[in-house]
Amino acid sequence: MVPTKRHDTTVAAVILAAGLSRRLGRSKQLLPWRGTTLLGYTIDVVRAAGITEIAVVLGHDAAAVRTAVADRTVVFLENADYVMGQGTSVACGARWALQRTFQRVVFLPCDQPLLTTAHLLTLLAAYPSAAACMPRVGQMPTSPVVWSAHTLPFLTELSGATGGRQLFAAGTVVPTYVDFDAPELLRDIDTPEDYAALCAI
Repeated sequence: MVPTKRHDTTVAAVILAAGLSRRLGRSKQLLPWRGTTLLGYTIDVVRAAGITEIAVVLGHDAAAVRTAVADRTVVFLENADYVMGQGTSVACGARWALQRTFQRVVFLPCDQPLLTTAHLLTLLAAYPSAAACMPRVGQMPTSPVVWSAHTLPFLTELSGATGGRQLFAAGTVVPTYVDFDAPELLRDIDTPEDYAALCAI
């Protein structure tokens, strides 16, 4: 059973939308998807889960991305170091969250096009006291990741191409997995072929 959504101001979301999309050849944040853009869809999924505090980390093509979702109530965070990789965007979002009183923060990529509100609600309900909680499909971990407030200082120190999983590899944080029978969570958009395949579904 999917948990019922509820508005919970102790939980926030950070959507990572600063990337260069090199392999795609255009900003994936702006790709048309299900009546909006890929970023707009992600924001809508998060808000439908009852999360009202949403930050979007911008970098590449920031002005266009900001304009594309100007009708949605979110906080825009500018990551001046976005070319250095996703770790800098996670750090940017963590610094924002650390200044507030959230108990948990969900970090999401903007290119998980088959993520649903049901997936997110199930993840949030599974292990509310975990340091880091994330979906696993088969034996493959995937996004989004729910981080507890006490992990945020570690996230603010990240840099490089990868995000919070650096902390798992270093043993700084031990993740708790929620097993999903949901291969759709493994779909993302990195190339024009990925996008074409998803549009054909």
